[in-house]
Amino acid sequence: MLNLPEISSLFGSMASALQNLNPTDGNEYPNLALSISNLNRSLNLSETPGVRVLDAALSLMCFTGPQVYDSVIEYSVRTIATVLSSSIGCKLFRINEEEVLRVGGSISSRDCVDLIEACAAILGKLQGHQVELSALLSCALVRVAVLAPRFECASQSTPALDTHFRYGRTSSLARLSCHLPTEFTIKNGEVPLRLLMWYLDPMILKQDVSQILEEVIKRPFLCLSKEFYERIEWRSKIICLVISPSQFIETRALLQNWFLVTGMASVLEFLTQLVSQVLDIISRPMWWGISMEVGSKLPFSHAYFPHEHQLLRILAGPKSLKKFQHLVYKITGSISHSGGHMDCTSKKAATKIKMVDHKSMWALTMNFPDWFFFASVLLFSDKSSVDNSHSEPIYAAAETYSSQDMEMPCSAAARYIAWILNPISEFHQDLLVDYLTKVSGLWTLECFGPSKCNGTTNRKENSRPDLHNKNGITSAELDIGKVWLWIQEFQDTYIRYCKAVIGFSSSSKVQTCKELSILQNLLFGRIPLGILIGYSNHLTPAGCELFLHYSATGSVPQFAERRRKCEWQEGSVTLTEKYTRREAIAGIRVAFEITDVTESLSHTIETEENGLNLICQVKSKTGNYLVKCIKRLLQLKIDEDESLQMRRDLLAGLIRWRCQGKDVFLINKDLNDLIDALSCTPPSL
Repeated sequence: MLNLPEISSLFGSMASALQNLNPTDGNEYPNLALSISNLNRSLNLSETPGVRVLDAALSLMCFTGPQVYDSVIEYSVRTIATVLSSSIGCKLFRINEEEVLRVGGSISSRDCVDLIEACAAILGKLQGHQVELSALLSCALVRVAVLAPRFECASQSTPALDTHFRYGRTSSLARLSCHLPTEFTIKNGEVPLRLLMWYLDPMILKQDVSQILEEVIKRPFLCLSKEFYERIEWRSKIICLVISPSQFIETRALLQNWFLVTGMASVLEFLTQLVSQVLDIISRPMWWGISMEVGSKLPFSHAYFPHEHQLLRILAGPKSLKKFQHLVYKITGSISHSGGHMDCTSKKAATKIKMVDHKSMWALTMNFPDWFFFASVLLFSDKSSVDNSHSEPIYAAAETYSSQDMEMPCSAAARYIAWILNPISEFHQDLLVDYLTKVSGLWTLECFGPSKCNGTTNRKENSRPDLHNKNGITSAELDIGKVWLWIQEFQDTYIRYCKAVIGFSSSSKVQTCKELSILQNLLFGRIPLGILIGYSNHLTPAGCELFLHYSATGSVPQFAERRRKCEWQEGSVTLTEKYTRREAIAGIRVAFEITDVTESLSHTIETEENGLNLICQVKSKTGNYLVKCIKRLLQLKIDEDESLQMRRDLLAGLIRWRCQGKDVFLINKDLNDLIDALSCTPPSL
């Protein structure tokens, strides 16, 4: 039974038998006898009179109608799977006294298309039966399609299967992929079914990635790392990417292109988490449910990151000042090696694309955003002027360095940030380095005063305890007015830089690169978060709220009017009371983000206790803003379809936030009230 008509007849008979049965009739099956008889005749395809084994077996067994029907379906599916598997084999041919070994199937690619369409119809009717049968039939059919001959004759130049599957969403394989089992197991020596589907039709891979990305966009509080591990379907997809490094490289390139085209932060977040989880699976496969036999055969990281692999060793390793300086040195070395002045007038469009595609050093660095925040903290730190308690989070892991090629920490941080924001033009990088260095000096001046900026700080004076004034604000804490003025200067720096870029591009009659504006809007506002990590104890709660508000919304326009009215009393400024739904969500995400970044950077501190204290310190200054944003979001009307899921994600994120570091007792009551409110499911929001 190796011919296509016989297999198609078997599919048709089975589909007809399934169609005649109406499971909604309860235990009454009026067409059961006819269905069994038709299916029986289909299995006894020979017209030669003889003993009908199936009829004899059924007459001797006391089965109920539904049991007989289920058994017939099961053995029919197994028979079809066996027939399909038997079409694959090895044959030896002689061509002009030469022996040729052919390994593959006897069913052509063109015929496989018809078989897959018939199988998709069968799988749709098997709903409600054993999941094992669907997996068995799908696996047998896909393997036949993979091993099908690609060329029917020498004159054929395009594989028939590839031609039929050009459009993934309307192809037979795309319909077949809808019936893939959710359970996922990896057996030694077997290729996962989903991976075979990706091989047959790359559009299915794009569709699988799009489905995850669509959910990431719709669920702003989703914890991707937790979801990748706990959701079986997502875990199966990412493990398939780990098993096939080439598919992972294609997926990373796809997401990189989508990010450059759309500029969506969700795409970058998805890509970052994908890279992080793949590296985690490689390092501990058994924790992800992969057997020791399969895990021992996984390739090393070089197979997944063939480009700039030496840079990956730094990015994925522990953070320290010396490693950061090596990172900057490698970046600046690549700039010099590529030809120096990399502005829009001296490079073609193809060269620019190459500098930001998935093979580039910049694309790999973007997958590790914690180094960007590490540079932001360094930018506003000065080892010679800050006391030990403030410098410890940054310099505790630093090692002695003496290379003349390495820049000082602040300058290196500015260089790194400038390169991230504009990897194409060295002229604009130098311009931004100058701007960032000046605004960093302004912050140091506001924070420590002129004497400390000049290096005349007395260590004994620094070690004295801070005195409190009548408003309860320590003398070391910055006034909210100074914070607002600095943010205004920082925003003006961004505007001046953008104008300089546009002016330079206009003079050379070259349009500003789209990805440049995307990166500026996405990342520039995150730079002040470094101040919150390194100097949160220098800021009042309202000052921290200003930084978070600016990072979430990109502006602080309402404070200009309040400043003119002299409404600068500490605690009287409310940022979130007029937030829109989008602004409230952005504020919550920024508050979660700053805690996650602080937790990551806290590992650079020598002792675990000091690391936990740093997280607690940041949480104590950002917790009030987080609570206000959540309360504001609950006040707004949310679409009922997404209300329940958003509440669950937000509740999970809030519980996770409370467990990071140590508890912040000052806002525990507010947290408990919010958790209780989110745990309830009101009729509408």
